[in-house]
Amino acid sequence: MEPSVQIIQVNEYNLRESPDAYLEAIRALSARTEEEGHPGVVSYQFYVNRAENTAGAAIVFADAEAWLAHHQMAYEWEEMPRLQATVALTNLMFLGPFNDEMEQWISTTGLSYARYDTFAAGFSRKG
Repeated sequence: MEPSVQIIQVNEYNLRESPDAYLEAIRALSARTEEEGHPGVVSYQFYVNRAENTAGAAIVFADAEAWLAHHQMAYEWEEMPRLQATVALTNLMFLGPFNDEMEQWISTTGLSYARYDTFAAGFSRKG
């Protein structure tokens, strides 16, 4: 998998509900994504900071097509609105090149985000 085409999405959230409510919601969404989700979701990692009532996520997609397919699928699942009720997105960052469809989808959300679209250097070690 070429890092130059991957999409890495980094989310930061304030919790609207308790950390336990967030954990319950994200565990359900994560399980469904692992079992039924798009195979282009390479890594799906969510974290919580109980002391600050915040959460974060780092998600790696094979490419922009996988990002779009995942979002089109997951936003139809009942687990997604449950997760969204527990959080308020405060920061959103993308690393990697968008395609036209991904750009259009994101533009309809009205979210502001940081974007770094050209891979400069680096590597991934195989575990």
